[in-house]
Amino acid sequence: MNAIRIRNATRDDAELLARLHAQCFDEAWDEASFSAFLREASTFALLAGDVSAPRAFILVRVAADESEILTLGTLPASRRSGLARSLVAAALAEAHERGARRIFLEVAADNDAALSLYTASGFAPSSLRPAYYPRATGRGADALILSAALPTRAGCLS
Repeated sequence: MNAIRIRNATRDDAELLARLHAQCFDEAWDEASFSAFLREASTFALLAGDVSAPRAFILVRVAADESEILTLGTLPASRRSGLARSLVAAALAEAHERGARRIFLEVAADNDAALSLYTASGFAPSSLRPAYYPRATGRGADALILSAALPTRAGCLS
């Protein structure tokens, strides 16, 4: 297996990020949204996969000593390949380098794969938003707010 390559996204990657997001989520963010995020000095994005064909991304905002993972996605055909784990570790390290001492994220309580990834990366539940995510069943899924102190072991790349 090839080594996972991670690179910083630039403003020129807004369209690519929007395309990747649309393949990962039902409610996709558009190019304008990613462009706006990437114009902010407090926000950074990372891409992972092949140099010519990224297959995963993460978007993080840092404000003072806190940071937040805004979105993370891996193309369906590339899931369970270590891309998301590598991106989370790199993002934790970058957020810490930018001065963050704590990182937060929000995830659906029924997203077992994401919860496993985040738990393994040092996150723990800090609060709950009941029935936050709409579901076809009519009963929304709870949103868990997870957080981790920085640096974490997962964010210490060697």
